[in-house]
Amino acid sequence: MNRRVYAEHTKVPTAQIRAQIETMDEPSEAVVAFMFAGHLIRLRIEIPVDATDQQRRAIGLVVKAKIEAVAQGISTVEQEWLAHIVLPDGSTVGDWIEPQLQVAYDQGRMPTNPLLLEGPR
Repeated sequence: MNRRVYAEHTKVPTAQIRAQIETMDEPSEAVVAFMFAGHLIRLRIEIPVDATDQQRRAIGLVVKAKIEAVAQGISTVEQEWLAHIVLPDGSTVGDWIEPQLQVAYDQGRMPTNPLLLEGPR
């Protein structure tokens, strides 16, 4: 069985991405977007002005670890990236479910209305 190597077809050098993250000198939002296993993934991370180099490097490490976990069969795309999967309207699953999650916690119960999506038949 041939396994694909993590980021084997990456077009932007890792060092370039790391350098961009590490040289930010003002509050910013890092956005990492890529296609993975048929899903568009978009990860947004607020980076404060006083972020340490270690905190900035952690962004790359988190992304790499999640992709590698899926590539090695330790986890699934959905388990690692569900909140960051982009929906047809451009929002993410996390954007869509977060308000509903808060209501469920506030009410102390599961929602009674089913999702408005059709499942497989």
